[in-house]
Amino acid sequence: MRIRSVATAVFVAVLNILTTVAPSASTGAGAGTVTQRPNIVLVTLDDARADDMRFMPNVRRLIKRPGSDFSRAFLSYPLCCPVRASILTGRYAHNHGVLHHEYPAGSYRRWVESGANQSTLPVWLKRSGYHTVMIGKFLNGYEGYARKRTARRDPGWSSWKASVTTYNYRHLAIRHRPGPFRSYDGRYSTNVLNDIGARVVRRQASNRKPFFMWLSHVAPHHGGPAEPGDPASLATPNVADRDRNTFRHLGNVRSPAFGERNVSDKPSLIRELPRIGKNMSRQIREARQQRVESLQAVDRGVGRLVGTLRRTGQLGNTVIIFTSDNGYSLGEHRRPQGKILPYREVLNTPLYIRGPGFPASQVVRQRVSMSIDIAPTVLDLANVRPPYRPDGISLYDVVRHPGPRNRPLLVEAWRQDGTRLYAGIRHRRYLYVEYPATGEVELYDLRRDPHQLRSLHDKPRYAATRAELAAELAAARNCRGQTCH
Repeated sequence: MRIRSVATAVFVAVLNILTTVAPSASTGAGAGTVTQRPNIVLVTLDDARADDMRFMPNVRRLIKRPGSDFSRAFLSYPLCCPVRASILTGRYAHNHGVLHHEYPAGSYRRWVESGANQSTLPVWLKRSGYHTVMIGKFLNGYEGYARKRTARRDPGWSSWKASVTTYNYRHLAIRHRPGPFRSYDGRYSTNVLNDIGARVVRRQASNRKPFFMWLSHVAPHHGGPAEPGDPASLATPNVADRDRNTFRHLGNVRSPAFGERNVSDKPSLIRELPRIGKNMSRQIREARQQRVESLQAVDRGVGRLVGTLRRTGQLGNTVIIFTSDNGYSLGEHRRPQGKILPYREVLNTPLYIRGPGFPASQVVRQRVSMSIDIAPTVLDLANVRPPYRPDGISLYDVVRHPGPRNRPLLVEAWRQDGTRLYAGIRHRRYLYVEYPATGEVELYDLRRDPHQLRSLHDKPRYAATRAELAAELAAARNCRGQTCH
């Protein structure tokens, strides 16, 4: 009897241990909570708009539907290099110091000189036991640095596969570390990145370490080589042969802000723009078509990525985060193309997360900032504590503890010389922006005017609202860590 009792006790103890460490039984994203450290895959696009996602069926079927859709995600700084620095640090640009995509205010050189790259998400994850992999576009300006034979990987990455000829879709080169500098001439760059991503996933199936992989696509950002039929005045991406002209029927974006007639309420940056005529409208239509066509290779890659995770038995314990570094103007407010300025089509970004702990088919309507909230989310999932308090919050925590949050959410931008272009605050209802160089102001009631057609900054009945938001901006403009929450 004593032997049987001891055996029973041992069995119960072992069963308790197994129950504690076993991952969620779900092979999708939805059910359960994170019960062991998951693999984490971050897939980013470059310049993709939120409304581009309707043309990516695999993304909708394999990430959005079985995961959580953060429908009110937007950016703190709608420009690629500062956003990527925020992804890596969990900090606003005014704290990490990469203020532009060109030197001296920004670029990879600024990232290195400032020392911001020494304490980042991959550094913390690697120290905690993660295998970290970087694939594709890194920070702007890395290309020139990487051509040096002595160029090293950025700190924290176990495997470094950053692109060098980033903006040429048919002439991709990658600085592999470990490994050689390698050219992929003649191959479509998105397909190359998809191949590398799938290969990493297969290799990691036999690695006992969890992995973090950033798969960073350049699509739908413009890039060469030029093609017949490209717009004369607008830059466009190169399209894979199989996708060319598959969206010729697309047309222009259907938005009340397209070719906005009355811009007298806008700052001088907009007032100086000409009306969009028929010729420019046709060019915008072609640019939109090519952008969507360039995303089809990414969409196929998402299908392949999820399929590879499933076949290797890793999908049930993998969190996939899908987003874009910023949106893009396509004729709204008279802007034929571009980003940076604080308008809906530029600030809003797709953000979908599937994996253990993120309920399927859930729409999260709380305001979140993709820029600064990605790093805290990954750290929370990986159970890693950073050496400082990030400016952002964990989206995993948002899903676990839903409810209103009244944290101030900043929008900010700088010029190449480091002078501030604007600073603003995204209220639950309003967007308020100040341009210090000109003294201009914008104020939009996003509930009544989601397309930002009429700034209310000079309306007497909104004077109290403007003063309240100005005070809130003044208090939050230089926030850091907990004070940003």
